[in-house]
Amino acid sequence: MKISRFGILIASMAIMSCGSNKQNTKSKDLNTIVSLPSTKEIALLPLPKQLENEGEWIFQTDVSDDFNYTYQPTNSLTTFGQNKWRNFYHAAWDGPGVTYWKYNKVSVDGSDLIIKTDRWSSENEAHPVSRTPNKMKMPNSGISTGCITSTKTVRYPVFIESKVSVTNLALASDVWLLSPDATQEIDIIECYGGKDPGNAFFAKSIHVSIHSFIRKPFTDYQPRDKGAWLKKEGVESWGDYCAANGERKYVNMGVYWKSPVHFEHYMDGELVRVLYNKAVATKINGVWEYGYPTMTNGKLDVSYGKQKITNIGTSKVYNFKMLEKANSISTVSIVDPYEYQGGKGFTKAMDIIINVEAQDWHAKAGRMPRDIDLNDPNKNNAMKVDWIRVFKPKK
Repeated sequence: MKISRFGILIASMAIMSCGSNKQNTKSKDLNTIVSLPSTKEIALLPLPKQLENEGEWIFQTDVSDDFNYTYQPTNSLTTFGQNKWRNFYHAAWDGPGVTYWKYNKVSVDGSDLIIKTDRWSSENEAHPVSRTPNKMKMPNSGISTGCITSTKTVRYPVFIESKVSVTNLALASDVWLLSPDATQEIDIIECYGGKDPGNAFFAKSIHVSIHSFIRKPFTDYQPRDKGAWLKKEGVESWGDYCAANGERKYVNMGVYWKSPVHFEHYMDGELVRVLYNKAVATKINGVWEYGYPTMTNGKLDVSYGKQKITNIGTSKVYNFKMLEKANSISTVSIVDPYEYQGGKGFTKAMDIIINVEAQDWHAKAGRMPRDIDLNDPNKNNAMKVDWIRVFKPKK
């Protein structure tokens, strides 16, 4: 494997939060790789060039996984992957919309994590038997699928990247972070891959975002500007792209959670979107756009159905100084404008979650897989993850 020109250290300790006094494995030579765990190949894959400016990185073995082992599906709650994962969500909830997460929809085949999908039925229901059957009063649209959650948490500053092949169904294939109290969320990839039925518009994009929540009464903020939907030249449907006529293709999606108010999103190693305190920058059609949100009478401004962003300039190459300029002009946070997190930004440790979902807003619009889609043996109805890797910058 090619090694990036900046140093990488491989650590076998638990991942640490800011200010931790736990010690890392050290090396005198910054270009020396020390300690070679079973996940060494994904540790040695080059990091995005943008991260070279951050210096040396420490590979976190206990929350990284190459899925180069086997794990057979089971009808009970369990952990797998050297106790890195549990085969369910981090709470008793079994999914949004018409989703029914099941233990037995998760497996590892020696190369990939696999999350399978089929039609939900209340008859002979696999475990866990849903506490809320007939979700949305749409039993014929119910989806049985899978979810896994890390047994350890991650916290900023941290870079997380995953190699994903999304399902070719009108469902969301997701890799995300969520605090145990479900008030802070970071979406690394949320992709509604299949274009049928009626999902062609959403199938073109990969959604990246952050969410700031209040649980009672339930309130959700996320940036809703056009830049939250990422496109790749030549991709008209991510489901078709990843299906690749039976030869699965993947996309590498990553996030650098640099600080409570600074998030960098990456696609295939390229920086594509940055949220920074009160400003945002997104690469759209090859051009970086810089701007900031605004409010009127305490409510975020909207333009053409999207959150309004006042642009201050563009560039061909990412320019942090332009983002800082937008931030200096702005009076409204892009991260948490209503201060649901008390004005502190995203500070909580988070679980890593990988799953497939049948979300309520898609179900209401009829954008759900049909039986013909679910039962087609030639259609890719499984989400696959080749690997997930986690790094922390050396202090």
